[in-house]
Amino acid sequence: MESVLIKMKSRQITPDDEEETELVTTGTCDRKDGIVTLSYEDTDATGFAGSTTSIRVANDSLVTILRSGKANSNLTLELGKKHFCLYQTPYGNMTLGVQAKRLSCMMEEDRGSVEMEYVIDLNAAFLSENVIELHWELQQEEPESAEEQEV
Repeated sequence: MESVLIKMKSRQITPDDEEETELVTTGTCDRKDGIVTLSYEDTDATGFAGSTTSIRVANDSLVTILRSGKANSNLTLELGKKHFCLYQTPYGNMTLGVQAKRLSCMMEEDRGSVEMEYVIDLNAAFLSENVIELHWELQQEEPESAEEQEV
Protein backbone atom coordinates (compact mmCIF):
# COMPACT_ATOMS: atom_id res chain seq x y z
CA MET A 1 0.00 0.00 0.00
CA GLU A 2 1.13 3.48 -0.81
CA SER A 3 0.44 6.72 1.05
CA VAL A 4 -1.62 9.21 -0.97
CA LEU A 5 -3.02 12.71 -0.66
CA ILE A 6 -6.75 12.68 -1.45
CA LYS A 7 -8.71 15.77 -2.48
CA MET A 8 -12.44 15.32 -2.79
CA LYS A 9 -15.36 17.60 -3.61
CA SER A 10 -18.87 16.29 -3.22
CA ARG A 11 -22.23 17.83 -3.95
CA GLN A 12 -25.58 16.46 -2.83
CA ILE A 13 -28.76 17.87 -4.32
CA THR A 14 -32.07 17.06 -2.65
CA PRO A 15 -35.54 18.46 -3.39
CA ASP A 16 -35.12 20.92 -0.49
CA ASP A 17 -31.41 21.71 -0.41
CA GLU A 18 -27.99 21.56 -2.04
CA GLU A 19 -24.91 20.83 0.04
CA GLU A 20 -21.29 20.94 -1.03
CA THR A 21 -18.33 19.61 0.95
CA GLU A 22 -14.59 19.48 0.36
CA LEU A 23 -12.11 17.15 1.98
CA VAL A 24 -8.32 17.04 1.83
CA THR A 25 -6.84 14.09 3.69
CA THR A 26 -4.16 11.44 3.57
CA GLY A 27 -5.03 7.87 2.84
CA THR A 28 -3.76 4.74 1.17
CA CYS A 29 -3.78 3.37 -2.35
CA ASP A 30 -3.69 -0.34 -3.09
CA ARG A 31 -3.51 -1.80 -6.61
CA LYS A 32 -4.40 -5.41 -7.23
CA ASP A 33 -5.60 -7.20 -10.35
CA GLY A 34 -6.26 -3.92 -12.17
CA ILE A 35 -8.42 -2.53 -9.35
CA VAL A 36 -7.35 0.62 -7.50
CA THR A 37 -8.60 0.95 -3.90
CA LEU A 38 -8.32 4.31 -2.14
CA SER A 39 -9.01 4.36 1.61
CA TYR A 40 -9.22 7.15 4.17
CA GLU A 41 -10.49 7.83 7.69
CA ASP A 42 -13.70 9.87 7.75
CA THR A 43 -13.94 13.03 9.84
CA ASP A 44 -16.65 15.41 10.99
CA ALA A 45 -16.21 17.16 7.61
CA THR A 46 -17.71 14.13 5.85
CA GLY A 47 -20.31 13.59 8.56
CA PHE A 48 -19.06 10.06 9.22
CA ALA A 49 -16.36 10.48 11.89
CA GLY A 50 -15.37 7.09 13.27
CA SER A 51 -15.73 5.36 9.92
CA THR A 52 -13.35 4.36 7.14
CA THR A 53 -14.23 4.84 3.47
CA SER A 54 -12.75 2.75 0.66
CA ILE A 55 -13.38 3.54 -2.99
CA ARG A 56 -12.69 0.66 -5.38
CA VAL A 57 -12.25 1.69 -8.99
CA ALA A 58 -12.48 -1.23 -11.41
CA ASN A 59 -12.93 0.81 -14.60
CA ASP A 60 -15.02 3.59 -16.20
CA SER A 61 -18.21 1.62 -15.62
CA LEU A 62 -17.81 0.16 -12.11
CA VAL A 63 -16.93 1.92 -8.83
CA THR A 64 -17.77 0.72 -5.32
CA ILE A 65 -17.87 2.97 -2.25
CA LEU A 66 -17.54 1.02 1.01
CA ARG A 67 -17.91 2.63 4.43
CA SER A 68 -17.31 0.74 7.68
CA GLY A 69 -17.28 1.78 11.32
CA LYS A 70 -19.98 3.92 12.97
CA ALA A 71 -21.77 4.10 9.61
CA ASN A 72 -21.77 1.14 7.21
CA SER A 73 -22.69 1.16 3.55
CA ASN A 74 -21.81 -0.48 0.29
CA LEU A 75 -22.76 1.65 -2.73
CA THR A 76 -22.15 0.01 -6.09
CA LEU A 77 -22.06 2.42 -9.01
CA GLU A 78 -22.32 0.62 -12.34
CA LEU A 79 -23.32 2.26 -15.59
CA GLY A 80 -26.50 0.80 -17.04
CA LYS A 81 -27.56 -0.99 -13.82
CA LYS A 82 -29.42 -0.04 -10.67
CA HIS A 83 -28.12 -1.53 -7.44
CA PHE A 84 -29.85 -1.81 -4.09
CA CYS A 85 -27.57 -1.14 -1.16
CA LEU A 86 -27.97 -1.50 2.59
CA TYR A 87 -27.13 1.75 4.34
CA GLN A 88 -26.54 1.41 8.10
CA THR A 89 -26.34 4.50 10.31
CA PRO A 90 -26.49 5.05 14.08
CA TYR A 91 -30.11 6.15 13.47
CA GLY A 92 -31.24 2.99 11.68
CA ASN A 93 -30.91 0.92 8.52
CA MET A 94 -32.40 1.51 5.08
CA THR A 95 -32.17 0.06 1.60
CA LEU A 96 -31.29 2.57 -1.08
CA GLY A 97 -31.51 2.33 -4.85
CA VAL A 98 -28.36 3.62 -6.57
CA GLN A 99 -28.16 4.46 -10.28
CA ALA A 100 -24.90 5.72 -11.81
CA LYS A 101 -25.40 8.50 -14.36
CA ARG A 102 -21.72 9.10 -15.17
CA LEU A 103 -18.39 7.57 -14.19
CA SER A 104 -15.01 8.79 -15.37
CA CYS A 105 -11.61 7.50 -14.27
CA MET A 106 -8.04 8.53 -15.07
CA MET A 107 -5.30 6.46 -13.48
CA GLU A 108 -1.55 6.98 -13.75
CA GLU A 109 1.36 5.53 -11.79
CA ASP A 110 1.53 8.37 -9.26
CA ARG A 111 -1.89 10.03 -9.46
CA GLY A 112 -5.45 9.64 -10.61
CA SER A 113 -8.97 10.96 -10.54
CA VAL A 114 -12.47 9.55 -10.34
CA GLU A 115 -15.63 11.49 -11.10
CA MET A 116 -18.96 9.97 -10.13
CA GLU A 117 -22.48 11.22 -10.69
CA TYR A 118 -25.34 9.12 -9.33
CA VAL A 119 -28.92 9.22 -8.10
CA ILE A 120 -30.14 7.68 -4.83
CA ASP A 121 -33.75 6.73 -4.16
CA LEU A 122 -35.53 5.37 -1.10
CA ASN A 123 -38.57 3.16 -1.73
CA ALA A 124 -38.46 4.28 -5.40
CA ALA A 125 -38.79 7.95 -4.34
CA PHE A 126 -36.00 10.35 -5.36
CA LEU A 127 -33.73 11.09 -2.42
CA SER A 128 -30.71 12.90 -3.90
CA GLU A 129 -28.45 13.47 -6.86
CA ASN A 130 -24.78 13.21 -5.95
CA VAL A 131 -21.58 14.30 -7.65
CA ILE A 132 -18.13 13.34 -6.33
CA GLU A 133 -14.84 14.53 -7.80
CA LEU A 134 -11.91 12.74 -6.23
CA HIS A 135 -8.24 13.38 -7.06
CA TRP A 136 -5.29 11.58 -5.52
CA GLU A 137 -1.53 11.60 -5.79
CA LEU A 138 1.25 9.62 -4.18
CA GLN A 139 2.89 11.23 -1.17
CA GLN A 140 6.57 11.91 -1.62
CA GLU A 141 8.67 9.85 0.75
CA GLU A 142 10.81 11.80 3.17
CA PRO A 143 14.51 11.41 2.38
CA GLU A 144 16.43 9.49 4.99
CA SER A 145 18.73 11.55 7.18
CA ALA A 146 22.51 11.21 6.68
CA GLU A 147 22.75 9.20 9.91
CA GLU A 148 20.19 6.68 8.73
CA GLN A 149 21.91 6.31 5.34
CA GLU A 150 25.26 5.28 6.83
CA VAL A 151 25.58 1.55 7.21
